[in-house]
Amino acid sequence: MPKYRLEQAEKERFAVYQVIYADADIEMWYDWNTRLKDTQFSDQCYWILCDEVRIGGAIINDGTVMYPFLIAPFADRTVFWRALFNCSHDIKHINGVLQQDVSILLAFGYKLGVIRQVMCCPADDSVTAVLPDGFSVRSLDKTTDINTIARIIMEGYAGGIDNETYGIPDEAKATADVQHLMKVYEHRNFSLYVFDEQEQAIAGLCIAGIYEKMPLGVAEIGDLCVLPKYRNIRLAEAMLNYVRATAHEYSQVVKLCVTVGNEAENLYRKVGFYPGPRFANMSKRNEFAGFHSL
Repeated sequence: MPKYRLEQAEKERFAVYQVIYADADIEMWYDWNTRLKDTQFSDQCYWILCDEVRIGGAIINDGTVMYPFLIAPFADRTVFWRALFNCSHDIKHINGVLQQDVSILLAFGYKLGVIRQVMCCPADDSVTAVLPDGFSVRSLDKTTDINTIARIIMEGYAGGIDNETYGIPDEAKATADVQHLMKVYEHRNFSLYVFDEQEQAIAGLCIAGIYEKMPLGVAEIGDLCVLPKYRNIRLAEAMLNYVRATAHEYSQVVKLCVTVGNEAENLYRKVGFYPGPRFANMSKRNEFAGFHSL
């Protein structure tokens, strides 16, 4: 019978192995050094050994597994997970699960949570943001009423997949989230809203910018929504193109992260965003807690 064990790894060497063998750049960094730094926030890096041979590795911290990978030529993903669970019996959460591992982990008693993917496109000042007549673009900054912005986001997201997945926030939570995002992007703010000149009302908004500590200085879109009465007149497309054009002076890339199943993904693709690998978070089903079939 195979003997499995964990061996703590030196995190710099672990990072090299993880980048080479992880089989996915889920954050779409396209950069060796940035990907190395992704795992170096933690000393809880472990090799997974089968009969004293390294077959993979993972960060294992406080019941959560992150950044799992197999080491070539080993390729049996079921045995890899069996070995990990045999060595660590209190795994409750697994983050960044690749699609090829989902069915394996379901068989081990884990349930599927949200599935996400990062999408990227080039920032490009030749892109034109075209709005229908009677609409204008205005800057969204600290002078904009934060409570109004929160209410717009709540109405724009109502009935969508993110509310289904994460729950419906109350106004206080929505306001706090907006304040947080605006603080994150104050270093380089590209946020905007589309204004209906006839109705004198906000039709949609986009919170975007560059976080001061963002690797590679990449621009991000944190929130995008259009109120239901203003949909299907290409306001979201115009806002995305506006951010792409505005960001070009400061960043080569614009990124966002989308929940798989969100209809907005089709829009992002239409505008030119390219999807990275899909990844999921999974957690242990209560009825199977503490049990792993070996």
